Amino acid sequence: MSIGTLVSRITGLVRLQVIAYIFGYSQATDAFWLAFSLPNLLRALLAEGALSSGFIPVFSEYYSLKGEKEALRLANNILNFLFIITGFIVFLGMLFAPLYIPLIAVGFRANPAQLKLTIYLTQLMWPFLLFISIAALVMAILNCRGHFTTPAFAPIFFNLSLILFAVALMPSLGIYSLALGVVFGGIFQLIVQFPSLVRKGFKYQFTLCWKDEGVKKVFRLVLPAILGSVTLQVSVLITRVFASTLPAGSISGLQYAMRLIQFPLGLFPIALSTVIFPHLSTLAAAGDREGIKKSVSMGIRMLSFLLIPSSVGLVMIRKELIAVLFQHGAFSLQDTIITGQALVGYSFGLFAMGAVMILARAFYSLQDVITPLKVFIASLFVNIALNFFLIGPLKHQGLALATSLSVIFNMIVLIYLLRRRLRGIDGYVVLKSILRSCVAAFLMGTGIYFLSILFVPQKLEPSLLWMVLYIGLALISGMGIVALVSYLMKMEEFKILFTYMFKK
Repeated sequence: MSIGTLVSRITGLVRLQVIAYIFGYSQATDAFWLAFSLPNLLRALLAEGALSSGFIPVFSEYYSLKGEKEALRLANNILNFLFIITGFIVFLGMLFAPLYIPLIAVGFRANPAQLKLTIYLTQLMWPFLLFISIAALVMAILNCRGHFTTPAFAPIFFNLSLILFAVALMPSLGIYSLALGVVFGGIFQLIVQFPSLVRKGFKYQFTLCWKDEGVKKVFRLVLPAILGSVTLQVSVLITRVFASTLPAGSISGLQYAMRLIQFPLGLFPIALSTVIFPHLSTLAAAGDREGIKKSVSMGIRMLSFLLIPSSVGLVMIRKELIAVLFQHGAFSLQDTIITGQALVGYSFGLFAMGAVMILARAFYSLQDVITPLKVFIASLFVNIALNFFLIGPLKHQGLALATSLSVIFNMIVLIYLLRRRLRGIDGYVVLKSILRSCVAAFLMGTGIYFLSILFVPQKLEPSLLWMVLYIGLALISGMGIVALVSYLMKMEEFKILFTYMFKK
């Protein structure tokens, strides 16, 4: 699964490189990203985290206690309900797009052609939700049956679909080629899992019974999960609404910067929070509050050790990194500057984004979904207020910074409430670790800065080879400085990471 996630991130990066090369930043790409927002929002809410959170424990319970036949009957029941519900949402989304898109794309109203394009692209991409939702359910069934390889690699086919359609159909269809790539990407992600599903004994049956206790239990678990994850997605959508009032390219710049931020998020906190969640649940079930304290403390400290230097590193090499990855074809130097500015804003909140994942799961393990939900909603209002305050002086960078500050607010409140709930979470140890990570990150950033002074060529525009070499040297020297400083400061997190990397 780790390899599949890594390859998926890499192909996702290639996908953005191809889109940047062919389309650059324009009114058309802004229309595409805004149009994709709603189907993608509901994908995140319905198809992935929420559905898996509700379905997997119930399906596993049925399979263990009632046998394979009853478990597969439940799976078919959920599949049919999912098809009907998402199909109805897709129908409404396509039908009413001309009514709600003008409310979302506020800044596009002055440009009727761009607004009409956004409506057409939205209608075209809505079926993606249906296919990706079923693909997520298939993925959950396979994971419950102990098969992880195909589900882990399936998202790669979505990225490959967008790349293929953009390259092959752009000359004839323009920006519509991306929309078709999105829809067929969902189809491919579903189809590629069918052979594994059949080998695991799944046979489709038309079963539709709302009174089934398993169905009720799944939906009781899904609804809190949806509410818990909705605020982050709504925050992304609101940020794009604000960005639609800015010059062309602002939405795309935020999108590309967030993609770069998601790379360290995918490698570190998502993996760590996924692993720590069942451990915390076991501790909570046993009433071991002290164990929960230590686990949450270690999780936050490990993330501070990994993500604070990562955020500084992204800021220090942002120009060269973006240029190497995206500045080709229609993607210009100005686009690199726009993306770099957004990346600086998002980097401030990288550690907080990871810490919130750990903290929220600590509350979930205590069977408390309401407290994180309240804090998420409060942080959403903080984000909106900061958007109004920062968009004037800082434009799109202010929107990225507002997102970071609202996530930091979220983290601080969750820490405070969890500390009250558990009567402490080793706060002094956590704070000391965060400060040490900041010292290591500062020294790393200083080292990279002096490296850039020594390595800057005399000509104004460095070559691609020079930038690749500089990025490699910056990464190696940066990790070396962090490792040396961590060793000298005797950081426990470094010792643990070093031990597990080299133990047999």
